[in-house]
Amino acid sequence: MIKGGLLSRFSIRVKLIVILLAATLTSILLAGAFSQYFYTKAARNDFFQFGEDASYRLNRQIELYIQQMKISVSSMLAGPLPKRNELNLQTGSVGVIQRWLNDENSLPPTQLAELEDVLNNYVALNYSEVDSLFLMSLSGRIASNIQHFDELSKTYLNEPWYAMPMSGTLTVVPTHRSEVTGKQVLSLLVPVYSLDAVKLAGRLVINLRINELEKTIVRSSLAKKGYFFIVANDGTIVYHPDTNWIGRPIKDTGLASLQLAESSSVQKLMGEEMLVSSSYSELAEWNVVAMVPFAEMASGMTVARNAALVSMFILALFVLILVPLVAQWFIRPLRRLKKLMEHVEKGNLDVRADVLPGKDEIQLLSRSYNRMTDQLSQLIETVSSMKVNEMHIQLRQKEAKIQALQNQINPHLLYNTLAIINSIAYVEKNERIEVITKNLGDYYRYTASIVEPFVTLREELDQLRKYLEIIKIRFPKYFQSHFYVNEKYLDANIVKCSLQPILENAIKYAVEPKSGHGTVLVSAYNEGEALIIEIADNGDGIEAGRLAELQEKLAWISSAENSALMKSESVGIVNVHARLVLQYGPPYGLSITSFEGRGTVVSVRIPFRTASGELQEA
Repeated sequence: MIKGGLLSRFSIRVKLIVILLAATLTSILLAGAFSQYFYTKAARNDFFQFGEDASYRLNRQIELYIQQMKISVSSMLAGPLPKRNELNLQTGSVGVIQRWLNDENSLPPTQLAELEDVLNNYVALNYSEVDSLFLMSLSGRIASNIQHFDELSKTYLNEPWYAMPMSGTLTVVPTHRSEVTGKQVLSLLVPVYSLDAVKLAGRLVINLRINELEKTIVRSSLAKKGYFFIVANDGTIVYHPDTNWIGRPIKDTGLASLQLAESSSVQKLMGEEMLVSSSYSELAEWNVVAMVPFAEMASGMTVARNAALVSMFILALFVLILVPLVAQWFIRPLRRLKKLMEHVEKGNLDVRADVLPGKDEIQLLSRSYNRMTDQLSQLIETVSSMKVNEMHIQLRQKEAKIQALQNQINPHLLYNTLAIINSIAYVEKNERIEVITKNLGDYYRYTASIVEPFVTLREELDQLRKYLEIIKIRFPKYFQSHFYVNEKYLDANIVKCSLQPILENAIKYAVEPKSGHGTVLVSAYNEGEALIIEIADNGDGIEAGRLAELQEKLAWISSAENSALMKSESVGIVNVHARLVLQYGPPYGLSITSFEGRGTVVSVRIPFRTASGELQEA
């Protein structure tokens, strides 16, 4: 009720603006929300696919680089092979590195200088990112390409690779600061085998500068703020764009909460939502991680959101400007209908709305308004006609009753006189006179009473019986009367004094002319909701001309207006027919059937109603 009352306070124009604005903005917001959801999901999936592929390719690229590095030092570790014309050279002149690893004795300075030259030549001719080379024997002796390398200082003892056990496989040591050169390096431990006994003789340590490695290997980028970094199994950051984090444990950096259990995920790192994708290297035993801020990957979503806001603003302006114009177009005919309804409210039912062809709801409303005013006019005319009709019925009933009393000069004197005669007949024991006076008095009292316009069929038939008893006393020998009325019809409602004039006509025109040689029959039956009461005699009937005249008169009464019926002067059965038509309508009243020389039947058709007014169907 509150909502309905609140809405009813505003005009249709305001309601249309609010509804259209709400619908437009809601649709844009929903479209934006769905677009954001699906775009975010698609961007995340696209990054996961791209990140996994990019980190995998970068990992394979680094592994290939390490493998190439291992292959490139194999010839250096084996030493130069003798040429065909140099086969007579001593074995000692072949493979300086092999001799140093196999001979635990110290090399002469010239041979040691030759070993350093071999290492330096490899660095100079192959890889600029190599920071230093260390050759380590099984006994722990160290040789290096570094000039003025002082083995006696033992600075290499703090190198992480020094304490690692000898292994026959290539090993990668995570980024650390070299104690010898002071630079951040990544160490490759390449196993060296003896050519004589084909067994592990030592290892070559290749220290690669991270800053140089970044230039040659880690060249890929991810969007504007995305990047790659490498994390070793032990948690050491092998490489990161932030050089301050290189070589540090990941737990001591802003990436302490990083989880690499899944290859792709969305994680909260350094207060920002990040898309993380990684690839693991079995060779280097590290994870190459691709990481991009989620907001950057969803930058298109920001553009879409801004576009949606601009669209909302433009549509709001469009609605605010266009809806009032459109609303005016709809409201104008409604206002015309409102003015027409005000005329109807004042009682003017002659105004009509202009209707154009089409199925527009306003035009349909205009047609309905016109039909409503037409029906109101008809209803008012019908109600007025019914009121007039009711007045006519009452006047007609009173007229009939007055006509029934016209021949009574002094009713009270007549009733008193009949009572005196009845008393004398009772004293003198003259039963016939007693019956006549009693029935005659009751009959005139019944016809003279104007209190109730309706009686039951039982009451009406009782008066007919009293009247026929008088006729029987007058013609005791030959006159006969019979009633064939079922008990179920006796409670039917009927206009008072409807049958008496018909019965009097039958006695007057069928029985009296034959000196009482006649019979009168009264019967009743129903047709649906109509009750038919017939009064038949076996007189000479009605001649054809007179019968046609009567039937024409009855037909005219059935079709005439009420005002015309009131002006008509009718007596007898015509009067009864007029009263019934006024009371029940044209379908009801009298009908006459007569056969010359055989008799006449007058049928009275009325609604089969009980005293309560309910229609019955037997």
